[in-house]
Amino acid sequence: MSLTVDQILALAPDASSRKAGQDQAKPATWRGLGRAGAAIFGEVKGSGASPYRTVADPAKAASKCTCPSRKFPCKHALGLMLIDAAAPLPEIAPPDWVSAWVAGRENRAVAAESRAREPDRPVDAKAQAKRRQARADRVAAALDELDLWLSDLMRRGLAAARAEPYAVFDRMAGRLVDGQVPGLARRVRALPGLAAAGPVPGAPRPEAALALAVGQIALLVRAARRLSLLDPEQAAGVRAALGLPVSAEILATRPSHDDDWAVLAHSVEEEDRLVARSVWLAGRRTGALAQVIAYAPPGTPLPAAPVAGQNFSGALAFHPGDPALRAVLRDGRPVPAASGSMPGAGTVGAARDAFAAVLARAPWTERWPLRLGGVRLGRLADDSAFAAGDATGCLPLRESPHLPALLAVAAGHSVDLFGLYDGTGLAPLALVAEGRLYTVPPQEPRPILVQAA
Repeated sequence: MSLTVDQILALAPDASSRKAGQDQAKPATWRGLGRAGAAIFGEVKGSGASPYRTVADPAKAASKCTCPSRKFPCKHALGLMLIDAAAPLPEIAPPDWVSAWVAGRENRAVAAESRAREPDRPVDAKAQAKRRQARADRVAAALDELDLWLSDLMRRGLAAARAEPYAVFDRMAGRLVDGQVPGLARRVRALPGLAAAGPVPGAPRPEAALALAVGQIALLVRAARRLSLLDPEQAAGVRAALGLPVSAEILATRPSHDDDWAVLAHSVEEEDRLVARSVWLAGRRTGALAQVIAYAPPGTPLPAAPVAGQNFSGALAFHPGDPALRAVLRDGRPVPAASGSMPGAGTVGAARDAFAAVLARAPWTERWPLRLGGVRLGRLADDSAFAAGDATGCLPLRESPHLPALLAVAAGHSVDLFGLYDGTGLAPLALVAEGRLYTVPPQEPRPILVQAA
């Protein structure tokens, strides 16, 4: 399976890599270009004495290059894939370094499969229970300290909180990390940014955003103290919001959800010194939404994932939690999508009701993915912000450098829209117009969209 030019460019880790990859997509600057099965390869002149050797498997978004770049994929891998997308490379006998790369990937896949089939080692029940209790004690102590800190914060008032130095919040977040509740630590670290932000169309006022965030943290702490009173899925959702991990053993017991999953968009954020990539999918038959998250340190390659505009034909397993959203890819493979579409898109009124239902079950939810069908984009009556609307209502759109491109593609016509809603404004990630899917490229400051399908 080959990727389109837009899908390849969507793999670029940033805007500069995207441009540099396009500059490398010139066959005349390469030598030894060819294909061996799914692998494509070639050598390109770089700044060193020897040419860089580049090999890639576009279908799996995998690549390797001898250049010193720490970005993945590097500009040479992007250029190589773009050359193949423009005109498929010929089948030739691969050089040894290509064969070694292919064999290494196959050996690792076989080894992983063998490990998965190995019988589980006996579990030391006493040691496991001791570790579990120690963690529970650390979490309880962290919750006690955060509860006291929140009480002090509210006693001084939100106006005083907005004047506090960042160190006040960072110290509390550090204690929460030590208490093994990184989800709460992330929320506390975000508070000073909310307080210092200026007015933004489609976003809550800074004082309202700060009050809401503090209230959500307090609700989450209360829920964490009452896990025994919640049903198992609700309790699992609280643990996930706290940042407690889900073991591979638990995930292995989760049921599979088979569908043709449309890949709507990718989004990338930084969380606690890690790069977090979310792949957003929607089931074409069931309409279910799923978020597949992968983490990596900055500059470290993220695992391969289906790109926007493809379908993932196969099974997903959802993490425990209510409402269910986060999932992992199980059995399946990415395949080309026949056309761009937005499975499960509905009215603005239905989207608001869906968000309200989520808040009723998990009131600490910060953002939730929404799909809107047949909406028009335009300014609100007071001319203060843009919105997406239909006969059932409208949702303000968050200010973004990509908003002009979204408006230009929509061109006043009815479109389908996908984005993340925080109760005040929708941050668009993808748009379907005239049967074509356009996505907001992650970590791209330029006001452009990518046609993914």
